[in-house]
Amino acid sequence: MQITELLRRVGLGKNEADMYLALLETGPATISDISKRTGLHRPIVYKHLPALQEQGLVTVMRKGERNLFVAEPPERLERLLDDVRGQLQIVLPGLTESFHARGKRPTVKTLEGKKGIKFVFEDLVRTLKRGDTFYRYSSANKNRDEYLPPTYRAARDAKQLERFVITSQVRASEKSPRMERAMKIFPKEYGLFDFDVTQVVYGSKVAFIDYGTETATIIENPTFAAYQTALFRALYDRL
Repeated sequence: MQITELLRRVGLGKNEADMYLALLETGPATISDISKRTGLHRPIVYKHLPALQEQGLVTVMRKGERNLFVAEPPERLERLLDDVRGQLQIVLPGLTESFHARGKRPTVKTLEGKKGIKFVFEDLVRTLKRGDTFYRYSSANKNRDEYLPPTYRAARDAKQLERFVITSQVRASEKSPRMERAMKIFPKEYGLFDFDVTQVVYGSKVAFIDYGTETATIIENPTFAAYQTALFRALYDRL
């Protein structure tokens, strides 16, 4: 790793790092000297010197009528790291609290097109562990294989994922019995499947797929997913 890049990681900007390295090599120097050594225009040197002084890396000495800028020993860089560590210890509890609070707030992801819908099924297989269960309200329309990733069924079956399905009579008639799928038919008169929409509950997520507009929305929140699961199971048990 180049020294300039390392200094930038410590907290110096590129121009500040170049100026500090130049002062280390040349010793006391004027603004003009620093400008020539670094190739930076004088206004830029004027702009960044205060930051180096504030960090304790550069001091000013008076020689005759001129101000000379002097680089402090590189050991001062360790103090910068110590300062960063100290500041981090102050803010770390708040950052940690925010991180854990994130899991309590729903996150919403909106996806578009066939790729977006395929992402839902990819995410389902990726999220669930072997032997897990998911719950699906299936669209009333015919099979939508064009929206399924090519590897979806194989990946789903490899993980032995179980699924409970509520669907229409039309869709149910298209399906052959499978050990890992439990299916029930929702009465047509209620109009639930008049919409070309699928809902899937998996893990801590609830996904809504609107095939008519080719959009999908994934809501991730454990409480919301548990609530939707309870609603599904209550309806499923009464069909």
